[in-house]
Amino acid sequence: MLTNTPPGGNEPQQDLRSTLTRRQILDGARQVFLRNGFVGTSIEQITTQTGVSKATIYRYFESKDALFGALITGEAERIAGTLPSIDPEDPDPVSALRHFGIAILETLNNPTTIITLRLIIGALSRFPQLGEEFWRHSLGPTVKEIAAYLDVHAKVCNVRIDDSRAAAEEFARRCLAHVTERVLVPGLSFLTEVECTAVVEDILRNHAIRVGARQGGSAGLTPPDDGLA
Repeated sequence: MLTNTPPGGNEPQQDLRSTLTRRQILDGARQVFLRNGFVGTSIEQITTQTGVSKATIYRYFESKDALFGALITGEAERIAGTLPSIDPEDPDPVSALRHFGIAILETLNNPTTIITLRLIIGALSRFPQLGEEFWRHSLGPTVKEIAAYLDVHAKVCNVRIDDSRAAAEEFARRCLAHVTERVLVPGLSFLTEVECTAVVEDILRNHAIRVGARQGGSAGLTPPDDGLA
């Protein structure tokens, strides 16, 4: 019988259902992994939490390891997508880094990200590279963007940078370090907007995002001499 439905006409609905099911599995798995840790979590527990059959879970994820990896990768990509782009027209590197640093802290300093970081720490014995992979996919694109910005604007503003990539990485890692306390101490209040601003100011003022020496020199961001002794 001929119909007016074109071939593949149901594909959008099927894709939507598939996306929703995958999201349902990941959301439920996050709750179970957080409650029981990676080792203490089973696929059976995830089926109970999600209401999705074991067969369906294995249709989307071939193993518990794969499900956990997809969860962490998805969270890393969420963070990368949340961070704003640095303003390439901002002529002041210190000002640009201040705004970008605050955005990094505000993105990391929220319950969803804290949960993810706790999951990563708890699974490092099984997945030693997980932390570095999370860093690469979440803040890695931001580090590249900061480095590219510094390459363009630092010389114009007479700011010395021997290694823009190393300087950008150090800046981002120092921002991440200020979130660690919230990861390790459950119930600790999150940083306020004012506190985020103060943290970034401290990084810029006291550390000048300096990193290790390269060929005998400092590979960091050092603002021009302001005349103070």
